[in-house]
Amino acid sequence: MNQRKHLTLIAAGAAFLASLPLINVFDHYTWAIRSFLVVAVMCGVGLLVRSLRAPAWAPTAAMAVAALLSLTWLYRSHEEFLGIIPSPGTVVHFGQLLRTASEEMSEYAIPVGDRESFLFLATLGVAAVALLVDLFAVVLRRPALAGLPMLAIYSVPVTVDTETTAWFPFALGAVGFLWLLVTDNVDRVRRFGRRFTGDGRDVDLWEPSPLAAAGQRLGAISVAAAVLIPLVPFAMPGGVLDSLGTGAGSGGNGIGNGRNGKQVSMFALLSGQLNRNQSVDMVKVTNVDDDHPFYLRFGVLEDLNSKGFALRPISGGAPVSNGFGKPEWGSSVKTETHTAKIEVTNELAISYMPIYTWPTKIDRLSNQWSFDPKTAVVYSGKDTTAKKTYSVTYQRPDITPDQLRQAGPINASDPLLKDLITAPSNPYVKSKVDETIKGKTTEYDKVKALFDFFSTENGFQYDITTGPDTSGTKIADFLQNKRGYCAQYAAAFGWMLREAKIPSRVAFGFARGGKTTERTMTLTNFNLHAWTEVYFPGYGWLPFDATPSTWINGSVTASYLPTPGAVTGNDDVDRPGNDRGGPQADASAPAAQTDTHDNPGDTSTDTQAGDVKVLARVVNFVTSLAGIMLLTVVLLALLLATPALARSRTRQRRLTFAASMPAATPIPTGDGPAMTVIPDERALGAARENAHRAWDELIDTMVDYRVPIDEAETPRATVERLVKNERLRDAAESGARLISTAEEHARYARQPLTGRELRSAITSVESVFASNATRRVRLVARFLPPSVLRRWRNRFSARTGGAALAVGRGWDALMRTLSVRRIVARRAE
Repeated sequence: MNQRKHLTLIAAGAAFLASLPLINVFDHYTWAIRSFLVVAVMCGVGLLVRSLRAPAWAPTAAMAVAALLSLTWLYRSHEEFLGIIPSPGTVVHFGQLLRTASEEMSEYAIPVGDRESFLFLATLGVAAVALLVDLFAVVLRRPALAGLPMLAIYSVPVTVDTETTAWFPFALGAVGFLWLLVTDNVDRVRRFGRRFTGDGRDVDLWEPSPLAAAGQRLGAISVAAAVLIPLVPFAMPGGVLDSLGTGAGSGGNGIGNGRNGKQVSMFALLSGQLNRNQSVDMVKVTNVDDDHPFYLRFGVLEDLNSKGFALRPISGGAPVSNGFGKPEWGSSVKTETHTAKIEVTNELAISYMPIYTWPTKIDRLSNQWSFDPKTAVVYSGKDTTAKKTYSVTYQRPDITPDQLRQAGPINASDPLLKDLITAPSNPYVKSKVDETIKGKTTEYDKVKALFDFFSTENGFQYDITTGPDTSGTKIADFLQNKRGYCAQYAAAFGWMLREAKIPSRVAFGFARGGKTTERTMTLTNFNLHAWTEVYFPGYGWLPFDATPSTWINGSVTASYLPTPGAVTGNDDVDRPGNDRGGPQADASAPAAQTDTHDNPGDTSTDTQAGDVKVLARVVNFVTSLAGIMLLTVVLLALLLATPALARSRTRQRRLTFAASMPAATPIPTGDGPAMTVIPDERALGAARENAHRAWDELIDTMVDYRVPIDEAETPRATVERLVKNERLRDAAESGARLISTAEEHARYARQPLTGRELRSAITSVESVFASNATRRVRLVARFLPPSVLRRWRNRFSARTGGAALAVGRGWDALMRTLSVRRIVARRAE
């Protein structure tokens, strides 16, 4: 087998190994089996065509055709010829699969199942990577470039799962890349026939070959960069309030996929669902003996920093089979015990189990699931909620406002609470909190005052977008603009509570309001919701929903905090709007529908309000887009002006000669004007510098106006060529000869020549160059001077070359130090 055939096999194997990080995206290995079949067929066809001594382009084309036929066979539309030859219907089918995959990317949490659209996209991507790797490594013999498509496929799981991906699949891909580099470099050494350094000297017996070590260095640097780049701070997810200024924010893939303990920002799921255009069933709840349960809860955020609330890793907990602790309230609080059967669909695959607050028993869950009493969440590091069915027995207390007013004071030294009563310094929030709770003496009254601050009577309204950034901080912007959705209300309320030294945290889960059929309530992605939990001594954590109840389809009225206009019982099913920003519980409802009126029967007012909101969103979008475009134009203009500014500055510095020159004796210079001989040593140095500057300016001017230069020519030969080819006459010719004479004396004579005509001489020559050049050349010389770009390119090459040489010398020294043969030889001596 010749070397190209061998490299074909290696390239195919390396490409498939590079695709293994997709294991983090899929729940099964169907994609890997199909991708392996396609890559194997492509590799076999490539080997066959290369054995026929075909042209260099033929194997690549044949492999592309083989990939197309393989994809046609694996993803049939039943309109193919002979079951494998694609037809126009096949192209339409492929396009439909790609469109479906694009639409469903934001609708499914990882790991995804064997959906045909995702499988096709993965197989197509692996085939494309295999084709590019073969092209770079085998055809172009540039295996280092093959690392780009291999690294691109690794970016897929890194982008989808923003926290982390398993390291082992990536390690296999890195091994494949290094295997490709080593194979190519070994082949180059074999074809050359001997080891060499490139500078004419022999290679020491113990010295590693620079050519063989080049691939190792490139591979090590590429792997290190690939590992470190995803770890930079801008790749990390932010807190809840991070997306206040971006409206709905970017879509997310959920709250972790449960595999290997991975977790994603809870806000990612909520904000991502706000952008979806169709309802997806996530949870089905059958209430055995409770018609009015509170929200279904699955997680909390407890850490608060300047960017908002963020997830705190869970460090405690015990298996759910061990039972649950008792609530903090005493016998004075009346409670009812209820049981609910919960069924989670495949659309919700997270590592936190949805349960009702204050559980006493959970059945049909394995010990892979644990309960953390501090956060009251059920979590798992090895399993997901997808397709889980279980039952929850929980208590529902009847706590009155008077009981909470009589609650004891907050113990600020309690280790469980001291981190939950501090807030980042923000003067606006502090002033607003002080103003709101002024005169309130009990914790409950302070909470109630801050709760009422977010009412519609105070101007707050529900919107999936937020107002402009005017204050510099997200929290202050929200409190001033008074526009946002449930995550902003929950986070802002919690922040203000902590500013008032009241323990708070943000909870996530599902509001009620889903479709109810025979005591079974179906909750969709539109029912996802966020609220605030407040701690009261003797009563524990109690939920408070600051989002105006008229906007939440499924809002719950707590016994200790009656809300005017709140709806209880099953009436919430008919209430307009929900946490999606307005769509009804019906899956056919449009995604952006918003009902802003309290009376659902007044359809004319609803339509007008909806039109006003749509118009306001359009105006905000156009304004934001115009601002972004203006900023982009300004930055682009500054970027394009940089070379011109650098050229102008260099020219000005060169033409700024000494203000006064010492007296000297004039001497003739032939055809040019009289020059002077300078006796002073200091002036001699200045004269030489001025001559060199003038000559450098002439060379740069030639480069800018596309006049050929020859660095091997003497100044006199260059000027003679300019006079002849560029038709320099009169002042331009005299000026060019003057610059040449000054440069010759500065280089070769004992004493340089000087004169004040150098500035005008350069101007005269440049005017002739400009008149001879085309308009395009003149514009480029003015705004993108090639001389500046050439100088920058040379500096970059010199610096990178020096850095590479230093790294190479250090590596070689390390290899010589660690050489086993050298160590053995020393011991033998």
